[in-house]
Amino acid sequence: MKIETLPIGLYQENSYILHDNGHVLFIDPGRFGKELAAHVGENETVDAILLTHGHEDHTGAVDDLAEIFHCPVYMHYGDLDMVDPKLPPTSFSSPVYTPVQELKEGKTTIGTFPLEILHTPGHSRGSVCILYRNRLFSGDTLFAGSIGRTDLEGGNDLEMVQTLKRLKELPNDLWIYPGHGDASTIGQEKQTNPYLCYLRADLY
Repeated sequence: MKIETLPIGLYQENSYILHDNGHVLFIDPGRFGKELAAHVGENETVDAILLTHGHEDHTGAVDDLAEIFHCPVYMHYGDLDMVDPKLPPTSFSSPVYTPVQELKEGKTTIGTFPLEILHTPGHSRGSVCILYRNRLFSGDTLFAGSIGRTDLEGGNDLEMVQTLKRLKELPNDLWIYPGHGDASTIGQEKQTNPYLCYLRADLY
């Protein structure tokens, strides 16, 4: 397994390319689809594009990559309004013209990748974390030392608290690959991330 982390765009969003056994997943391809596509080997197959949520800095290269590789696109339908080209754009939203399939809570297999999807609202209604083996792609829900904003459309403080309580129960050795910034582990975040350190079990 190899994970490429490519920070791009104005917000330095982490576009991830997950390679394993000749197959590839794009996770949150933010911009520059042709440049991202160049990281796929001639003998590799792109199984899908996965989105942790619908904000434009995570979706900007979706259409280009889908056209190049003819692969499906998945996201939680809680954020579908952010990418629906029939709806007027809002802040941090941008249309995706490729048909989007639903990414639901629970265990699933996409292409050759067995995954577990955690619905983790708070930053947005449809935010998810994507678990593959011992790697959790956390989008803008959990960062190294911080968490995602809750003041944008679809954000919710109470839902974020419930999400963080859930993530705090995950194994300490689970690696976190966030939407911005450096990778970390759940154990490290329990020790150093103030939003997890001071999260009381009885809160809300």
